[in-house]
Amino acid sequence: MLKIKINPQWNISVLLITFSFLIILSSYVLSNPKGSAEFLKSIYDFFAVNFETYFLIIGFIVLIFLLAVSFLPIGSKKLILEGKDTFSYFSWGSMLFATGLGAALLYWSTVEWLVYFTDPMKETSIQDPKNFLNARTYPLFHWGFTGWAIYCLPAVAFALALINKPNSPLTFSGILLQKQSGILRIILDLIFIGAILTGAGVGLTLSFPLISAIISEIFSINKNIYLDFSALILCLFIFGTSVYLGIQKGIKRLSNLNIILVIFFLIFILVTGPTFYIIENTFEPLGYMFKSFFNLSLETSKYSITWTVFYWAWYFALAPAVGTFIVNVSSGKTIREIILGSLLIGSFGGFFHVGVLSNSSIYLFENGILNSPELYKENIIGLESIVVQTVSSLNYGYFLLIPFGIISIIFLCTTYDSSSYILATSAMKNFKNEPSRNLRLFFAFMLVIQPALIMFLGGGDSFMWLLVIFSVPLIFINLLLIISIVKNAIKFRKS
Repeated sequence: MLKIKINPQWNISVLLITFSFLIILSSYVLSNPKGSAEFLKSIYDFFAVNFETYFLIIGFIVLIFLLAVSFLPIGSKKLILEGKDTFSYFSWGSMLFATGLGAALLYWSTVEWLVYFTDPMKETSIQDPKNFLNARTYPLFHWGFTGWAIYCLPAVAFALALINKPNSPLTFSGILLQKQSGILRIILDLIFIGAILTGAGVGLTLSFPLISAIISEIFSINKNIYLDFSALILCLFIFGTSVYLGIQKGIKRLSNLNIILVIFFLIFILVTGPTFYIIENTFEPLGYMFKSFFNLSLETSKYSITWTVFYWAWYFALAPAVGTFIVNVSSGKTIREIILGSLLIGSFGGFFHVGVLSNSSIYLFENGILNSPELYKENIIGLESIVVQTVSSLNYGYFLLIPFGIISIIFLCTTYDSSSYILATSAMKNFKNEPSRNLRLFFAFMLVIQPALIMFLGGGDSFMWLLVIFSVPLIFINLLLIISIVKNAIKFRKS
């Protein structure tokens, strides 16, 4: 008779929820890839319309709350994690940034301006300078402070919970519930795990078409399913190796390499391209964003219901994985350092990407080199192809595609290796138990195989809509996390 040996340190409910979620999702999406995506999109549209105000208000509250916490006495509390490495600010910032953004930033930094430019506000025309300003400002706003505050809130809540009780399981139920059993625990863990798994699916949906398009352009080969599959195997090998080696030997080194490549890549474009044009047209919308930050955050508009809500929903859904990973690499950092480091490193890194890549694309359009708005509006080619055409149209563009492709692949891998590590950590009964290499590698395969199968069969959009659907209960869980932070702050003050 076959006996399955269960590690007594494993959190069985987390493993069961993970398996059940993957099986049910696969069965549903694969039965009708197109129909399931349309149905989930209709659910998201309902939530986007009816919860728009909540997304905007809670996102703004989270930002203000964390800024307040960082300057209060609780901000000086230091997180010391037994058995965890302490990282330099560069390595810490590299891992934080690579985990939080990934290849999606390269993608949208180049083309998001097209969304607003080709669909101007009612009071402006396409060629109106205000339309250009809006097209440059909204990407900066969406990749800036509020998104990183949403990422950071679970990190702060987990950090204070671990300072108070080092054996806490690293899940929502682990820090929000006194009793680690019952239906409420299952619901909280389902939301936590579901957000991580669907986030992995979205990463594949956005990244692989871009990576395939880059490889196709560099080697002048047709973009097809075989190319997608080859890129998948390459990425799986890289991040599987990284997560197997662990944070110190794998994830840290991969993240450091990626950030160095990104910095040199963007500086090279800035120096060899229209330098003063990029600088001027980055600082002007940045100033406008800071000046209008309150209005952009809280006022409903044409762009808020279609894009700001989507971005905030996306951040809410990805926050469990990103926040948990931030905690894992933040031993030796104070709460203040975690908050301000996340907000500043993440936001200004995003501004650098958007400023260089968006304005390079706009410069190509204004000078008649590449008419991206027409390509986008007429749906002549896909957005990933517009990204590739933009980079290849720059000075030394063909040679830039090579590091651009490498950076995209590593960005995807750093997102996946951290997600695999977090799922493996969550599958342990308490935070002190380090997940084995085999368990980390197992989750790495699980995160890729199932979403890749669905993506190749045409159901990739389902992940995107399911991800943001998960964000609705996460709005209210974030309020519980704020309460948890306040309670722990009061405890520390009394002690």
